[in-house]
Amino acid sequence: MGSLAKIRAMRDSMSNHERRIADFLLNNVEIVRSHSSKALAEQVGVSQSSVVKFSQKLGYKGYSDFKLSLSESVARSAMLPQAIHGDIASDDDPATVARKLISRKNMALNETVMANSEDALIRSAEALRTAQRILLFGVGASSLVARDIAYKLMKLGKSVLIESDTHVQVANAATLGEGDLVFAISESGTTQDVVRVAQAGVAQGAEVLSLTRFTRNPLTELATFPLYCVANETEARSSSILARTAQFMVIDLLFILISQRDRKANELFERSRQAVEVLRHHSK
Repeated sequence: MGSLAKIRAMRDSMSNHERRIADFLLNNVEIVRSHSSKALAEQVGVSQSSVVKFSQKLGYKGYSDFKLSLSESVARSAMLPQAIHGDIASDDDPATVARKLISRKNMALNETVMANSEDALIRSAEALRTAQRILLFGVGASSLVARDIAYKLMKLGKSVLIESDTHVQVANAATLGEGDLVFAISESGTTQDVVRVAQAGVAQGAEVLSLTRFTRNPLTELATFPLYCVANETEARSSSILARTAQFMVIDLLFILISQRDRKANELFERSRQAVEVLRHHSK
């Protein structure tokens, strides 16, 4: 994941000092690329050690590594579709709204792909493919994503537990054991109902696959397989549209990866198609 995407994804969980550095970096990328840690600290009005600690919080050894990653991130960003700056305004015409929304969605999708390593995606897909039972849970918009991947997994013949009631899901989690998997979806990673279900599964020996924003949170702390979505909803003002778009991207990736590795996938898909065709024929 590029350094700019990391900064945008982690900004909300940063301290006030860290946010000052983050905002300056995001608004002055070209200038910062030629700054030393001391020069950047003076420009922002923080200590040099704050700049170094900021770099380390992003996962770099120090400021030099961060600056190298920043240059690479800028180069990659230049190859991506250019985002339209600014929120969607109340007086924007439909064509402008569409262009801005597409731009924001493209950014969310690209940054989400960069946030998840190939190894993390493959390991997560394999965990889903080999799990004896899979308990899926999300609240609000995340519940729509949970149901979508549940239906996809059912087409592959997987044993899936999906229920909107928290009490039922906690009870379901209590029946899990080794070899089972909890797939917990929460954009914030702090939704208490989702965390409780994941904890109940872990207590019985099940593993957790989490899908959250790119930051440390209660769900990633529980997860053996943490995956991330990146969506700047504060800029888009779009009622979880970007987060849901990013989440759907991840689950679609997982479904395709599982299908590639499942020898019976095509046969099962064909059975499902034929069953639906029979139903359609009888309903006419």
